[in-house]
Order: sequence, then C-alpha cells, then structure tokens
Amino acid sequence: MTRSFVRRRMAAAAAAAIAALVGALGLVGTPAPANAAGASYYVDCSAATNGAGTQASPWNSFATPNATTFAPGDQLLFKRSTSCAGTLHPLGSGSAAGGSITIDAYGTGALPKIVAGGAADAVYLHNQQYWEIRNLEITNTGAVKGANARRGVYVVLENFGAGNHFKVSNLNIHDVNGNTSKEADGSAGILFAVRGTTTPSWFNDVVIDGNTVANVARSGINMSTSWLCRPSIGCNNPAWTPWQGVIIRNNTVHDTDGDGIVAQMTQNAVVEHNVVYNAALAPNMANAGIWAWDADGTVIQYNEVYGTKKLTGNNDGQGYDVDYGQDGTIVQYNYSHQNDGGFILYCGCGGGSRLNSNSVVRYNVSQDDKLRVINMLGATDAKFYNNTIYIPAGSTAHVFESSGAWNDLALVNNLIVNNGSGGYVYSGQTPDQYAWLNNIFYGNHPASEPNDPRKITTNPLLASPGSGGTGTGSVSGYQLTSGSPAIGAGLVIPNNGGKDYWGSTVPSVCAPDIGADQFSSPSDATCLANQNLGFEAGSLSGWSAWNSASVVNTGARSGTYAARLGTAPASVEKVVNLAPWTTYRVSGWVRSATAGEVVNVGVKNSGGIETAANASSTAWTQVSADFTTGSTDGPVTLYCYKSSGTGNGYCDDLAITPVKNYLVNGNFESAHTVPWRNGDFSLTGTASNGKLAGLVNSSLSGGALWQIVYGLSPNTTYKLTGAIASQVAGSQTALEAKVYNGTAVSSVSTTSTSYSKQSLTFTTGAGVTTARIFCHLAAGTGDGYCDEVTLTQQ
Repeated sequence: MTRSFVRRRMAAAAAAAIAALVGALGLVGTPAPANAAGASYYVDCSAATNGAGTQASPWNSFATPNATTFAPGDQLLFKRSTSCAGTLHPLGSGSAAGGSITIDAYGTGALPKIVAGGAADAVYLHNQQYWEIRNLEITNTGAVKGANARRGVYVVLENFGAGNHFKVSNLNIHDVNGNTSKEADGSAGILFAVRGTTTPSWFNDVVIDGNTVANVARSGINMSTSWLCRPSIGCNNPAWTPWQGVIIRNNTVHDTDGDGIVAQMTQNAVVEHNVVYNAALAPNMANAGIWAWDADGTVIQYNEVYGTKKLTGNNDGQGYDVDYGQDGTIVQYNYSHQNDGGFILYCGCGGGSRLNSNSVVRYNVSQDDKLRVINMLGATDAKFYNNTIYIPAGSTAHVFESSGAWNDLALVNNLIVNNGSGGYVYSGQTPDQYAWLNNIFYGNHPASEPNDPRKITTNPLLASPGSGGTGTGSVSGYQLTSGSPAIGAGLVIPNNGGKDYWGSTVPSVCAPDIGADQFSSPSDATCLANQNLGFEAGSLSGWSAWNSASVVNTGARSGTYAARLGTAPASVEKVVNLAPWTTYRVSGWVRSATAGEVVNVGVKNSGGIETAANASSTAWTQVSADFTTGSTDGPVTLYCYKSSGTGNGYCDDLAITPVKNYLVNGNFESAHTVPWRNGDFSLTGTASNGKLAGLVNSSLSGGALWQIVYGLSPNTTYKLTGAIASQVAGSQTALEAKVYNGTAVSSVSTTSTSYSKQSLTFTTGAGVTTARIFCHLAAGTGDGYCDEVTLTQQ
C-alpha cells in the first residue's frame, strides 16, 4: 500500500467524519446570498408556440426572456435536450436580501443547449449583479473563424461600481471560433470584463466552478478591465481597482487558441483544482496555461497543466506564469508536464516600472517540461523552493534560463533530476545574482550547474521517477523512499504553507526534506527544545561560551534557567540556519546586575552588517532588531554579549523569527531600482550585503530614491531599518519615512563613509495605509549609499 494511498484514505475518512459532525449539529452551509422565493420561468425552444413562461406553457425562444426584467430570487429554466438559437440577454438584478437570479435546466436528459451561431455572445449580462448560471451547453460557431470577437459567457460592468455575486457552474462551452486578438473584450469561453472610465467598477464575489471549456479561440477563462493602472504595469490612470472574492476552481479547459485560465486585476483570487491542456494552439501573442496579471495575492494551487504549445509569435508556452503587475502570488501543489515552453515563467518584464514581487513557487511537480523548465524574465524578492523537477533522457530542455531582465530569486530545497542534455543559461546576468542553496542535482551535471555551496549530487531515491501520467494523483513516483539523501537535508523556509504536494505536514522548525515530498515526520517541538534558546536544557548545549559564560538556575526570565555572562567581555553564541534573502527579527530578554552596563543580543555573519540591540537595565528588558540575510546565507551566528563592566549580565528566551518586509527590493539585488522611483538603475557595487546597493546623489531630483509602500495598518507602529553610508566624509545620507499625506514622520542619517545600521519608528494615523520611504543625500557632495532596507511592523 503506497503512502499516497494511505494519505488519501485518511483524508477521506477525516472528511467523512467532519461531514457527519456537521450533519449531526445541523450546520448546513448556505450560499451567499440566500435564495429567496421568486418566480420560475420556463423556456422550451422545441415548443411550437410561445407561451406564458410557465412549465405547462413555456416560452419558446430568447425573445421574451430578453425583454423581461427578472427580480431577485427568480429562476429562468431551460428544458433539457432542447436547443435555443441566438444570444441570451435577460435583464434585471438579484439582491443580497432577495437572492440571486438563476439560469438553470429543468426536466431530464442532456443539458439544454444555446447555439449562438457566430454572434458576439451566447450569454450576455451588462450592468447586472446577483446572477447564477449553471447546467447549460453553449456553442458560438460562426461561418468564418475569427471574423469577430466571440464569447460563450460575457459578463460586463460599465461605469457601474461594485457588481456583486456571480456564479458560473457546470457549463459545457465549446466551439467558440472567435478571433485571436489579445484585447480587453476579446474572444473567450468565459469572460468577465469592466469597461468605462468615469466610475471605478469592479466585481465582488465571482465563482467559476466545474465548467468545461473546449475548442475556443482565444482564451478559455479570462478577465479584463479598464481600471487597471498602477506603476507595476507601467501606467497610472485609470487607477487599479481590484476585484475581490474571485475563485476559479474545478474547471477543465482544453484546446484553446490562446491562454487557458487567466486571473487579472484581482486581489487574493484563488485558482485551484483545474485542468488545462492543449492551450495556445494558434500562433499568436504570448500565452500560457494558467497565470495571473495585474493581480495581488493570487493563489494558484492543485492544478494540472500539460501540452501547452509554443508556436510562432508565442514567447511563452509555459504551464504556469507569474507575470508582471503582481505582488505575493503563490504557485503551489500543482502538476506540470510536457508543456512546450516549460513549467514556470517569471515575467517582471517589459521595462520601466513593470514589476512582479514577493512571488513564491513551492511544492510543485514538473515532469518532461520542454525548452526551459524555469524561465526568468524578471522577479524581485522571489522564492522557488521544494519543487521536484524531472527531465528525461533525450530532452534538450534547460533546467533554468534567465535572459535580459532584472531578477532576485532564491532557489532552495529543490530536487532536480536532469537526465537530458540541457543546462543553466544566463543571458545579461551572472549566476551569482541567484541564491541556490540545499538543492539536489542528479543525473547530467553540465558545466553551467549552479555553485550551490550545500548541493547534493547523489541519487535521491525517488519511488519511480518519470512515471507520472495524467492527473494530479498520478505522480506518486516522485515521493521519496527510505534512505534518500533528501530526508532532513532542507533549509527551513519561513511561512512554508505547512504541507507538501501530497498533504503531509511540513515542519517549521526542524529541517524539512528536499523536493515536493515531505517523507519524514520530525517533531517541531523536539527541534525547538533542542535549540535551547531559553537555556532550559540546564546547560549551554548547542551554544559555545566565550570567557566567563554559564547557565544559572536563579533569576530566569521564564522557566528555570538563564545564561549568565560574567566578567566582561563574555558571550554565548550558536549557529542558526536561515533562508537566503529573508527578513528576520533577532530578539531576546536581557538584564544587567549593574545598572548602566550594556548587554547585547544580535546576529553576525548574516551576509550584511552585524545587527544587535541592547539594554542596560537591572530589570528584564526585551530587545530586538531586524536584519536581512544575504544570497548565500544559511548559518548565521546568534549571540548574547557583554562587552564591558564588572557586573554580571543575563539573557534568556532568545529568538530569530521571520517578519514581513513591507518594502520591495530593499536589498537592490535585482539589478534594478524598481519599485524605487526617481532613478532607474541608480545602483552601486559598494554594498553592505550582496553585490548591489542603492545610489543617491545630486543628479536625482531631490537627491533621493523613494517608493510608496502599500498595505499598512492604521494606527500601527512600524520600524524602518537600513544600512547607509556616504561616499564623502561629512556628507549626510538619510533614511526617511513620510505618511500618506506627505508629512515627515522621522529620519535618521549618517556622515560616515562606513556602512552603519540605522533605524526609526513611526506610527500610522487613523485611516493611513500607505507610507513613502526615502533614501537620499540630505546634504553635502558625492554619493549616498543605501542597502538592507526593511520596513516591519512592531
């Protein structure tokens, strides 16, 4: 019995138990809005005459329903095994209180069919809301393919404001032979769109669930809006007005001339449990299987994409794509195979201020993807970890290809079996701009293979590599077997999602396994205790002592034990493995037996400037400081240190915890300044961490680089930290924060030619969610340098 089968059985049993409990308690889920009692109207297009809309006397065409304004709770029902010609455009809106208007089927037999015959749309809604459309077969085939834009379902808001609650489910949409133009109201199986430029408009609560979309020109499921502009896509007006509550799940999309599924202009959309195959069948503009654009917080998970083509004019052809205009996209638990353009594209491309940032690609399986499995065309503060990649013998696909754009990517804990002849290609960038750590490279070892300082090259002992078929459940051959060198050899990545491809728990303290399978089951509680950060082992186990340092069982801040630093100088230190290019907070509790004598808690060897915080009180005081690791980090040194004085110092409950950095590109390692404004490529090799830092001087307006930070919380305290220096001694280089209304909150500066860590705190006001962060040459001549810049919540 395989482990995956056992897991599925356990999951099924758990689901059944939960369902039984829900039923016993009477906790039945209710869709929003609740469907109120409305009128039911019937359509039977096989009826000889047009009736009154009752089941006994149904309407027999679209003429009457298209002239009817339906009310909340109404149903428009089409008889099964019948066919209606033309475009269905019923009128009216439902409401939250009165319920949705529903289009559905009645009777027995095959789904009722709508045959649009080459019209612009088969089903059309305009400036309407609270609609649910389900259980229909839809075609829209014109005499000449591509003569005009054609769609199966088209839902439009135009200068409307918020359009609420749409559910499109169990539709069979096929043979929509529109044009292949990539335009706002282009051809698609299902298209939601916002038009107009006078009233900001957006969709709220859109669920596209369980549909089949096939043989469509151009896109399977797509979105568009005129309210799309922000710096990360290179325009400013009309301002980005994101859609909320968008879920695209359980759909099968295949044989499309263009894209399969695209989430656009959304915030926190979920795209899951979909299957896309044979996308991009026509030679036209860039297309991929599943991707997002101009969207933040998108989660793309549990999908399968295969057979995406890469024909003339299509620069992409990948299964998945993290395109520009995105922040915080997560691509996880997906299966990708035999896509002509590869598995994943990062595309913060196009120049100017175009950007994707903070994307995560994790716990996916790629089998026999073509050309270039990982394609880098621009990403900032991005992570690619715990993926399993298999390239079969005879393949010429490159594992990794980077070309012509700025990139800032950490690739960690990946399991790569390369039995083909391809390698790693860097065009316009050098390999050391990427952080490769704790990866397995097995099979072919080209000269271009990354210089991962902790790489493993022995057989990973996968169950049956190369045996994946069709279906996300067909890849058990990529699970680890006993004795694999991948077991426990990974690096802990903060906020790792908590589970692997197969649903097993991924540890957050213990070292994880490498690849998409978490074979081992270590105890985080045991690993945390073994770290001995509170010295509760009753000894310095795991620590090294310098001079007169020991553990005592009196006066601890918590528990029984604390570390005591005797006659200064004295310290305790331990090595901690951390993820690269990640922001952390070092913290601890300290006290001094003699008032005024300083006790420090800090980290060193992090890739940047040593970071510490201190206090000199005789009472226990918590201290903390933020820092960002470098590209080749893993082990840093955590310490508690007393440099001077005759009295004892004490420390307890030390910690290094990940924190969110609200700034983007604060380490400038992407080789571009975006989203810092006012000076593209204003960079210097005089860095405190890594290869690059921000450069400011009098050639820039105001002598400054600055960026707007979004997503802050009102009435909340934040800390701005950075390493700054001046080229000319005596010139003043500063970090500054301004709240939304432009008022200067605080600033810190240096006149030294050596980098030093500086920090300030500020508190946002009521309703303030945005701040502007500056690095600038405040006074003097020469250049100012800024690096390791972080903004964290306190």
